[in-house]
Amino acid sequence: MVLLFAMLLTGFFIGSLIAAFICLATGNLTVNPMDQSFMVLQSTQFIASCCTFLLPAVITAWLCSERPGVFLYVGIFPESRLLGIVCLTTLLLSPTVSLTGYFNSQMHLPESMAAIEEWMKATEELANTLIRQMVATQGVWAFIVNLFVVAVVAGVTEELLFRGALLRIVRKQIHNHHVAIWIVAILFSAIHFQFYGFVPRLLLGAYLGYLIYLTNNIWVPVFAHFFHNAVAFIGMSNNSLKDNAIFAEEIAPGDIGWLSITAGICLIAFFYGVRIIGRMGKQGVVSPGIEPESKV
Repeated sequence: MVLLFAMLLTGFFIGSLIAAFICLATGNLTVNPMDQSFMVLQSTQFIASCCTFLLPAVITAWLCSERPGVFLYVGIFPESRLLGIVCLTTLLLSPTVSLTGYFNSQMHLPESMAAIEEWMKATEELANTLIRQMVATQGVWAFIVNLFVVAVVAGVTEELLFRGALLRIVRKQIHNHHVAIWIVAILFSAIHFQFYGFVPRLLLGAYLGYLIYLTNNIWVPVFAHFFHNAVAFIGMSNNSLKDNAIFAEEIAPGDIGWLSITAGICLIAFFYGVRIIGRMGKQGVVSPGIEPESKV
């Protein structure tokens, strides 16, 4: 665990240095994302994800296991039937994610913590600014690059760190898989520093954790993470969808009633879908299957 977090800090530092060098080399000296060029913004996002998430996971697995791939739950790519169920369950969870996001956004801290609340609002606004900058860039090429960075890169790098290396380490110390999954989900949500979206991201992290537990294969939560981000980004980019309560940045109070009913119905179907995924996992659908040998 100490090694993993040391690598995470090192990767963050390296990524920040490379991003700063790119900004200097291209003349983009501002820290405001809205003032950066599209390619510089996406290049720095790509580098940050790879250095902060992917690099620590791979190095930790290589140093701590004789079989790094098994350590990270890397198996054969899942069959299409399983991926179809994963897509469905991810969609069914979306109304609940949107609903909890609305209530989370209404959070207010006591007056004595006003400075902390202002900092939290600033970090949230920075994240929203990045999203608006990406959505504002038009064109097929920009859409493909955005989708690659937001969905593919984020899905692969974050899952290898959190559901791969971190969950493997936590489960070695905490044998109750429910506790381990939720601990990692809390860390997953916290590290994004988007406190007004903490609860929905916590639920998503727990869902991804149960996917790795049920299937024992990292590509399942990677695909779910990719699909969730891709659907969210497409929804925000599409003029006919971005005002829908499920995709909108802010939900109107008048939408809470029907969204709550929708979320409740979808949750019932969601848990049934997760049970199907669990049965498919027990049938041996893609699984590294054994514990990796430790070097330490």
